This record gives sequence, C-alpha cells and structure tokens, in this order.
Amino acid sequence: MGDIPPLIFVLLVFLIAMSAFFSGTETAFATVNRIRMKNIAAAGNKKANKVIRIADEYDRALSALLIGNNIVNIASASIGTVIFTTWFGPSGAGISTLVMTIVVLIFGEILPKTYAKQNAESLALRVVNILDFFIKLFSPLIFLFLKLTSLVTRNGETTPSVTEQELKFIIEESENEGVLEQQESELVQSALDFDEITVEEILTPRVDVVAVEEQEDPERVKSLFFEEGYSRLPVYSGSIDHVVGVVHNKDFFRAYVQNQQVSLNEIMQNTVYVPPKKLISELMKELQRLKSHMAIVTDQYGGTIGIITLEDIIEELVGEIWDESDEEETPVVKLSENRYQVSGDLDPEDFFDEIDYDYPEQDFEELNSFAGWALETLERIPEPGASFTYRDMEILVKEVTDQRIVTLEVIFHPKEEITEKISEK
Repeated sequence: MGDIPPLIFVLLVFLIAMSAFFSGTETAFATVNRIRMKNIAAAGNKKANKVIRIADEYDRALSALLIGNNIVNIASASIGTVIFTTWFGPSGAGISTLVMTIVVLIFGEILPKTYAKQNAESLALRVVNILDFFIKLFSPLIFLFLKLTSLVTRNGETTPSVTEQELKFIIEESENEGVLEQQESELVQSALDFDEITVEEILTPRVDVVAVEEQEDPERVKSLFFEEGYSRLPVYSGSIDHVVGVVHNKDFFRAYVQNQQVSLNEIMQNTVYVPPKKLISELMKELQRLKSHMAIVTDQYGGTIGIITLEDIIEELVGEIWDESDEEETPVVKLSENRYQVSGDLDPEDFFDEIDYDYPEQDFEELNSFAGWALETLERIPEPGASFTYRDMEILVKEVTDQRIVTLEVIFHPKEEITEKISEK
C-alpha cells in the first residue's frame, strides 16, 4: 500500500462534514416553524429575519444546497477511490464505493437530517449566514437551474404553506397533546368553519317564529313578551310573509307605561331582509353596521322563510348561549347502547360528530336537519312509525306535529340486519 498524505484524510473528513452541513441545513429550512421564527424576529433577533427571508425563497436555498452537496459528495467519492485504490489496488474502487456510500449515508445524510428535524429553528439560526454566502456564491448556477425548472413545471398558483384542513388537523393534534384545552380547540375550529356557514343552516324556521300583527292588541303583545321571553318580536302586516318591522320589549314597555293603547307602528324599528344563501360572516358585519339584532330571511318571491338573530350567529362561534328565560333543550338523548332519540331540527353531521361516527361528508352537503333528511328520503310528510335506512342505521320517525317532524329515533344495527330490512322493503 502506497503512502497517502495526511492532508488527504483531513480533506475527506472536511468534505463529509460539509455534506452533513448541506443535508442538515436543507432539512432545517424545510421544516422550520415560520410562526415561531417570526416571534423570535419580533424579539429583535436579526438572524431570524434572514431565516424567514430565505425560507420564503426556499427554491433558491434548495438549489444552492443541492449544488453544494453534490460537489462535496462527488469530491469525497473521488478522494475515497484514490485512497482505497492506493491501498488495495484495482479492487479498491469497489471497496471505496461500498465504504463511502455507508459513511456518507450515515454521517452526511441520516444523522444531520435527524438532528436538524428535531432542532430546526436553532440550527437555522446558526447556519443562516453560511447558507446566505453559498446562495450568493452559486447565484449564476441557481438562476440557470430555476429557469430550467420553470420550463418543465406549470406556472400556477403558489400552494399555501398550510391549508385550512391541515390547520384543523394541527389544532386537533394540539388538543390531543394538551397544548390547547378542549374549549379553546372548539373555539378555533368554530372560527375556521364560520366563513362557510350560510343563513339557512342556522335560521329559526317560519313555523317556529313568534310574531305579532301590526294592529295587535297591546295586551296580547305584552302577554307574548312575558310568555315567550324574547327581547324582540317581528311585526307583520296581514301575514307573516309581509314583515314590516321589529318591536323591542324595552321600547314597547316604555310606551305601554305611558299609553296602554300604544301602536306598534309608532315604536317598531326597521328590519333587515336577507337571502337564505348569505354567509353569516357577512350578515354579522351588516347587522353590526346597521346596529340591528334581527334579520328576516326571505325567499326569491319575498315570502318569509324564517328569522336569524345576532345571538344565533355568535352561538356558532362560542356555542349555545342560555339566559334565565331559556328552557334547555336536549337534541340528543341516548336511549341504549345502539339507540338515540334526536330532534328533527338537529343537523345529522352534528349528531355524527358527537358520537364519533365516520361518515362521507358529501352525503350531507345539502342537508342541515334530520327532519329535512327524512322528508327528502321518504319524499312525503311521514306519519309516526315511518322509517328509512342509511348504512348501518335505521332512522325512525317518532313524533309529527302540524306536518312537522319533531323527534326521530336512530337505531344502529349489524350490517346483516340492515340488509334484511332493505330486502323486506
């Protein structure tokens, strides 16, 4: 075996160390938490600002790192071949390939990348100036490679670093790991879903609306305020399809004390009319701007579909708001291990989420209540006892009042029983 200058070994170790640097830096900048880094930058760390800038132009950084990594890996492989052929002759080339592959894989790839993934932010801050130097050094080659890349990739919209679905998953994981409390997690999830909810999904339907005729006897209006416990009542002319205003209990009783024959026309406030497909996020801003707490939901012909209040909208964010006059409702009652009683107004998706039941969301995109689901499936106003099946469950109509489905029962069956029921029908 011939003599090999010690400097060659030093150079080989340096090249493997550089391979580790390039590999670790690549992983660090690929996984760095931008939010955490922005917090560090806000605390006055100038390097953090540079990390954010480079991470935002990751394609340039990646090109520089790949160029550097390939240069040092090829150089280390060449030096390894020289060393091993000097030691073992012609067979040294094969030995060099085996040994250098293992060495580079362990010390130039696996170990640095594993470390970088666990310490992305701290490593990125330590190496950012060196990386910035290599980006400038290789800038002509980077420019060329990015131009070549643009020719073979489609020019489209940039993909966001985190999608809404991924953000929801992060929130769920944060709750599971104890970073967020359940209430905090639910609030953030509600805020994310808020922009997708339409008025028709949460309105109070026409049949449940308590309203008064504009010529109604004041004594009757007073009784309604006491009996129903509402702070506002819609006022209509002729029929509820022609809502002309809203009367507030405060305005009514102030006027009633002075004149027991008070006219609703004199004290009612103007109302807001909205279509059922309007987003509640937009409606909330409109109600705030108009300083109104209630809107009348109308169809394309001007008929009244129902009403929606500011409280209804806020409840979509923070959950049910109860006051002293509200009677607490229980939309889901567990009757046994596989049987549940549900309200006709309950959204099937809310029920499935409550019992952790997996279901295809596309099946319920157009449905927002069990009653609506039953009407659509049965294609008629059912009588108590009517039923239909869905997957491994049977949905049984229990109570119908004034052509309205009030309660249903959901029964989970083994698949073979469901098959038999479908065959019988």
